[in-house]
Amino acid sequence: MMIDIHTHVFSEHLWNTYQKKSKKLVSKIISIPYFNKESKDIPKIPDIEELLEFTDTHPNVYALGSIDMDDEIEKQLARHEELLKEGRIVGIKLYPGYQHFYPYEKKVIKIAQLCEKYNKPLVFHSGDLFDPDNKAILKYSHPIHIDELARKCPKTKIIISHFGFPYYMETTNVATANDNVYVDISAIVVEFSTSKETRNLQKQCLKDLQRVFTYYPLMKEKVMLGTDFGGDETPLSLVKPYIKIIKKFLNKSQQENAFHKLAEKLYFN
Repeated sequence: MMIDIHTHVFSEHLWNTYQKKSKKLVSKIISIPYFNKESKDIPKIPDIEELLEFTDTHPNVYALGSIDMDDEIEKQLARHEELLKEGRIVGIKLYPGYQHFYPYEKKVIKIAQLCEKYNKPLVFHSGDLFDPDNKAILKYSHPIHIDELARKCPKTKIIISHFGFPYYMETTNVATANDNVYVDISAIVVEFSTSKETRNLQKQCLKDLQRVFTYYPLMKEKVMLGTDFGGDETPLSLVKPYIKIIKKFLNKSQQENAFHKLAEKLYFN
């Protein structure tokens, strides 16, 4: 059994494409809304209400909520509490680098407390930023800032997306220092314009992860399958390389943890 905790699947076409790419090895996926700031260069991904129209009719696709930190937060918190009560979302994701806030700020604490109340994770986009409009700010997206939130909210389950790429070691430092912090491996390998570039990226990624797991072997207990799959028209079109990464570095017990047991504990418990 496999659960992909990080996708952007919101249509029948994308769901069918994902199933073909994964050869139906993945039984559940979690789909995530995204504030694209109306950029012409970022594919349109629906907000939570649009996403729910899809996930409500697809029993193997689950939705994450997302709070727009540039908008009125209390109203959004009330709506997300409704969705958590109804079981229509399995967590909440935030985008510090794109929306210019630190993960430990007071307004984030409220969201963390809501997630804790319903025993669901708070997920952060972390590390690198896709920023064709030059509006994102990297300092907010650095995974090191999640350490302070984890200590302020030790009972909130926190997930760092994308292994904090390219800050693998810093992400690992935060995750291994805090019992309530985990990571997914989504978007650490992407499809470039040439197969050679894609292969080179994958080789370098394996080298980087080998370094991480050599210094911090316990980190193998904290990683989960995620792909960031967004369709063949995007660089985020890969599925099987992520499965291979987990199989390469983790033993059988750790693989079960990464493929489904941690996701079951954090999202579906």
